[in-house]
Amino acid sequence: MSTTVLVSLNDQQFADLIESSLRKVLETKPATVTDTSDTLLDTKEAAVLTKYKETSIYGLVKRKKIPFCKMEGKLLFSRKELLEWIANGQQKTVGSHER
Repeated sequence: MSTTVLVSLNDQQFADLIESSLRKVLETKPATVTDTSDTLLDTKEAAVLTKYKETSIYGLVKRKKIPFCKMEGKLLFSRKELLEWIANGQQKTVGSHER
């Protein structure tokens, strides 16, 4: 059950509320900036992270233009390596390996 609260604010109070809310948002650092964790992604998740279509991901893998590994026939992508690949704007193939 949600609660609805009605409050009457004058112009200055409303402006102060907006200003303090924006200040809190701007002072908060996004979690993704400090997130250094690594996890393995499947092709669909890699496509979402890179903002490529899945078919484009398969093409990049075929041409060895994106960091990936293949385990038991399944394509896997290191989240950390993909973010580095995006940040560097390079087409990393040296670290790619097939298992």
